[in-house]
Amino acid sequence: MNTLFKHKILVWAMLSGFMFFGASCEDTQEINVTHETPFADKTLLEIMRLDPELKDFMEVLDACGSHCADSLFAHPRVYTVWAPVNIKKDSLLNRIAAGYRDDVFNTFISGHIANHLVAANGKIENNTILVLNNKKVEFNGNPVDGYTFANIKLLERNIRAKNGILHKIHALSEYEYSIWEYLKIAENVDSVSKYLFKYDVTDFNEGLSIKGPIVNGEQTYVDSVFTTTNRWLDAWNGVGNLDNEDSSYVVYVPSNEMWIREIQKAESQHASDPTWVLAPAVQYERDSLRSYNARLHNLKYMTYSLNEQRHLDATDSMMPAYRGVYRRPMFRTEELDRNVIFEKQLSNGVFKVVDAMPYKPTDLWLDTIFIECENQSMWDLTSYPNGVKPSDVTTADAFDNMLNKKDSTLIGSHVSGGRYFRFYREESAGTAFFKIPKTMATKYHVAIIVVPEHITREDIDTATLNPNKFEMAIRYQPGVGAPEILYLATEADDDDEPKNDGALFSDPHKLDTLFLTTNGEKAEVTFPYSEFYDGEAKDYNVYFEVKTVVATKSEQRKGILYDVSIRLDKIMLIPIPEEE
Repeated sequence: MNTLFKHKILVWAMLSGFMFFGASCEDTQEINVTHETPFADKTLLEIMRLDPELKDFMEVLDACGSHCADSLFAHPRVYTVWAPVNIKKDSLLNRIAAGYRDDVFNTFISGHIANHLVAANGKIENNTILVLNNKKVEFNGNPVDGYTFANIKLLERNIRAKNGILHKIHALSEYEYSIWEYLKIAENVDSVSKYLFKYDVTDFNEGLSIKGPIVNGEQTYVDSVFTTTNRWLDAWNGVGNLDNEDSSYVVYVPSNEMWIREIQKAESQHASDPTWVLAPAVQYERDSLRSYNARLHNLKYMTYSLNEQRHLDATDSMMPAYRGVYRRPMFRTEELDRNVIFEKQLSNGVFKVVDAMPYKPTDLWLDTIFIECENQSMWDLTSYPNGVKPSDVTTADAFDNMLNKKDSTLIGSHVSGGRYFRFYREESAGTAFFKIPKTMATKYHVAIIVVPEHITREDIDTATLNPNKFEMAIRYQPGVGAPEILYLATEADDDDEPKNDGALFSDPHKLDTLFLTTNGEKAEVTFPYSEFYDGEAKDYNVYFEVKTVVATKSEQRKGILYDVSIRLDKIMLIPIPEEE
């Protein structure tokens, strides 16, 4: 080879080495190492294998598998290792034998290595090292008093290797688990953790990988980096950023026994009608939704952000971190802590295991169903009998509360959205039909909000107005057979002695809420199956029917008349709390 060419190569290599070490140490004191430093011709792995004080450390590393050492030291990177001497290896080896090899590698081995050069020279203060497991460790000291790694004193420092620097410390650095990491190893919560971690997705990270040569037209990599993400690690619609060391949470993790009980309860309330014959893809989708929603209901109230709690007025209550819900209730801390059976402080918060749910589904995820009656997508126009045209169902009327005089009983009342459904009738009775979405397999109270006829009249408080008299029914269309009447509130057909068998009478002078009743008590309407699905109208199998009643001849002789038009603001299905 040409001498000048060899000289150029040598000069380039020396400059590259200087630039490489300078760039790697920009956040540390300068590294005072020379070519005469012992072991400079050996790798970190070779140096540690020759050191009898590091025998136990290397035995644990080897027990993790040969690929573990290769993944660290077989790449063109530089490393700094803080190797503990004379460690108590038996507990670590036992954990590896029990199947926790990856956990030991991540917490023990990776927690003592950084993928850049960190020398122990000069005075080092307030210095934080990011080690391979993404934990932050304090590395400080000076030549007189010595240096510490995670408050553990260095026994030897700056042992130079071909691919980095070795420091020896006298004890094992204790690993601080994050909440997310601890979920993998905590006892009696693996039902939750297995479900969460099955959503892990590991992808090749091109930006963090080191490119090699192009072979056969394809890019190769001398060091491939893979990153793992999980959809549940979301601050708004998941369990929070439980893997973030800068976050602060308290989590109430269900024990295995509690998880099974609550999932069974939630799935039973999501039970679908077995008589429905569905396409396999649709059935699979519904089964998946049932499984997912049942588990979501038991996860979205698990996590509480301590950072967010500082901005809340209450000092004895907490609001769950999950925000993808209709409501975010405040829970008393005392009630949340009532059933805690285990508690541990971790690097980014407090980990608590609970063995019983202190709240009912109606306190959490079982919400009231509101149907805005003016919403045309909720109208069932196919159920109207002959003689009543769908076009007779008018659009909603605009309503302005300001038209009411100041002392009216309607002041403070509110028609939702300022609009309501009106089906105008003059003499004959009217009937309206509505679809009811997303009912669960549980019990409900059913109510309607009736809008008075002359809501904008100034004399509505004193005027003589006719009430509505309603008959109502809840119908369910099973997969096979005719519609089933789940509840029917109606007036007995007797012109001479009418009986109130559940017919409802509105107050014509106010915005009135009427509950379906049985013998004077609110009726409990039980739905046998869940209709908790998004989709087209064909997915609606529950219907609500409301009908006005014309005064009987006997009533008319007494001067009793009823308003036969229908004006409705809302239909409400209010879930009934389960009995203790």
